[in-house]
Amino acid sequence: MDQTLVQRSLRADDAPAVTEILAAMERAEPVDEAYSEQDVVEEMTSPGVDLERGTLAVLDGDRLVAFGALHVSPPAPAWKAYLWGGVLPEYTRRGIGRQVVDGLVGMATVMRDAQAPGWPGELKMWIESGRPGTAAVAKAAGFDTWRYFLRMRRDLREPLFELATPAGVFIRPYRDSDDDAVRLVSNESFADHWGSTPLDAARWRAEFAESSSFRPASSFVATVDGVRDAPVVSFVLTSEFEAETAQRGHRTGYVARVGTSRAARGRGVAGALLAHALTALADAGYRHAELGVDAESPTGAGRLYERAGFVTITTSRVVGRHI
Repeated sequence: MDQTLVQRSLRADDAPAVTEILAAMERAEPVDEAYSEQDVVEEMTSPGVDLERGTLAVLDGDRLVAFGALHVSPPAPAWKAYLWGGVLPEYTRRGIGRQVVDGLVGMATVMRDAQAPGWPGELKMWIESGRPGTAAVAKAAGFDTWRYFLRMRRDLREPLFELATPAGVFIRPYRDSDDDAVRLVSNESFADHWGSTPLDAARWRAEFAESSSFRPASSFVATVDGVRDAPVVSFVLTSEFEAETAQRGHRTGYVARVGTSRAARGRGVAGALLAHALTALADAGYRHAELGVDAESPTGAGRLYERAGFVTITTSRVVGRHI
């Protein structure tokens, strides 16, 4: 890396510069995503991020030209973290990206040894198909492809599928008091999903209820036995990213998470919830619905979404390495 550049940890007041780096990367290598400054602030202050011990900022004078951060997952049989970062396009091909990744790997090893001594460690990165430079840096740093994910889209201007609510099931709008019950159903339903770890209350709230992107008006829960206030057995949560809405010129609703308790599977509950969510999004003026799904989902979620009219638009992958 250029010896004129200096390194330090990220600070909260770096959020505007991080947002600009992400916007510049999108202009140089479009992957149809956008981040607002609020999105970046929420990511930098999420429970899994330690600004002092798990982030890296690269500066040219007073200008932030690259950054990286570790997002540590909740405790699990292995210590796990995702790497997130970027480099201004005019500073690529100078070894900066590799320096950031290597720095984060070193930080992750120190954090793992302090938080979970003796545990195996896993580091992962998301690689979008339109970012070959990121893929090359990851490969050079020893990361291998571990899993593929599909990005799917549904045009809400097309007729929506009609799906009757299964007998004995009651579907109602999500409400604030459902938050912890939905979290517990999510942890149960994702227990057999690749790479998933249970979310504690703080991490769950940061990702959903307290996130500026969460849209409770188009989120729903299901109970059984036709009783409104019976325990929640299934849910669908939706989001909208305002920076992407501004960039695209129309609204896109994200099916952020769908889950069903094991006891309630096989009754068509998730499909009925999805139909409710898509109808609510369409009625609110959203043009598209999008979601991401594991290409090898053990529940066959991809088939459910295809039946609902979603089509795959891009494929991304998770690359990883052990520490």
